[in-house]
Amino acid sequence: MGICGQCAVATDADGCAHFTWDVSHELTVMNQAPQALAAATKPDSQAPLLTLDKLYELKLSPQAAVMYAAKPAKPTLNDSAQGGLVRFHVDKSGIYRISITSGHWIDVVDGHHLVKSKDFQGSHGCQRPHKIVEFDLAAGKDFVLQFSGSAEPTVLMAITLVDTPAAG
Repeated sequence: MGICGQCAVATDADGCAHFTWDVSHELTVMNQAPQALAAATKPDSQAPLLTLDKLYELKLSPQAAVMYAAKPAKPTLNDSAQGGLVRFHVDKSGIYRISITSGHWIDVVDGHHLVKSKDFQGSHGCQRPHKIVEFDLAAGKDFVLQFSGSAEPTVLMAITLVDTPAAG
C-alpha cells in the first residue's frame, strides 16, 4: 500500500511539471491546508471575500440555484452542475492566476461585465492545480469570481499575482 501511495505522489509531481509557465508559486499555495467556505448563490456582499495567496475549499450549490453576476461565458448544462460566487480585491494592476482542482468553468466579473481571460493551462496529471486561468486586472477594484459547469460539489482554489520581472 505504501508503494502505491508513493506512486500517486510521484505521478502528481511529474504531472505538475507539464505546465509551460513557472507555476512554482501556485504549487506552493495549492499545497497549503485549505480554509473551507461556502460559495454564495447571489453576487452580493454576502459572497465570501477571498484573499490572495491562500488556498480555499469552496462548497458549491446546484448551478440552477445560482444567480450569476454576469452570464457565464461558456454555455453549460444544469444537469447536476454545481456553481457559486466569491469576491476578491486587487490592490495592484497585473496578471492574476486563478488555480483550481476541478473542471469548472471560471469567469471573473467586473461589475456586470466579464473580464476576458488572458490565457490558461491545464495538466491532466496534476491535481493541485488541475487548471490555471490568467486575467489582466486593474488596481483598486473588486471582482466576482464565478464557478459553473461541473458536477463536482467542491473545488480547491487560489488566486495569485504573477510576479513579473522589473523592467531595467
